[in-house]
Amino acid sequence: MKKIMMLFAALMMCGSLWSQEVFTVVYATSDDGFVNVRQRPSAKSKKIAQIWMLSHGLGQGVWRGQQGNWVKVSVGKVTGWCNGKYIGTQNWYSGKGEQVLVANKNSTTIYVEGYGDNPYEFYTTVPRGTIIADEFEENETHYILLTAHDALFICKTDAIVRKK
Repeated sequence: MKKIMMLFAALMMCGSLWSQEVFTVVYATSDDGFVNVRQRPSAKSKKIAQIWMLSHGLGQGVWRGQQGNWVKVSVGKVTGWCNGKYIGTQNWYSGKGEQVLVANKNSTTIYVEGYGDNPYEFYTTVPRGTIIADEFEENETHYILLTAHDALFICKTDAIVRKK
């Protein structure tokens, strides 16, 4: 009986690792360069925002879930739905790294590269436990996710690095 209970506990732990959310950014892939964000997962639903193509190597929205062909996204502080046919994704987790960067606060802030007096501007938040990356760099104060041009930053106090 003890062996069965231990096996069950081990499977539950593995299942929770497999079901962890991975930080994923979305961008438009449509011919016209943008995709509408709608209030509900329907083409007839009210438009509440738009997501554009990659800008400086970075998408504008963040993947929050999926329902059929519709993808739940957030753009800034707006959350809605996009037709998945018209979006591409990017993330910094390949599954091949020896360590992973994991959000360690209930609402871990991710910053985008800023300009002028403010080097870090708000980009989005992710919940505690979200796998942010296994491909990242770091400086004294931040973990860095590189794009083709700009970068994303996570305060070292807001995330932890775990061995796989």
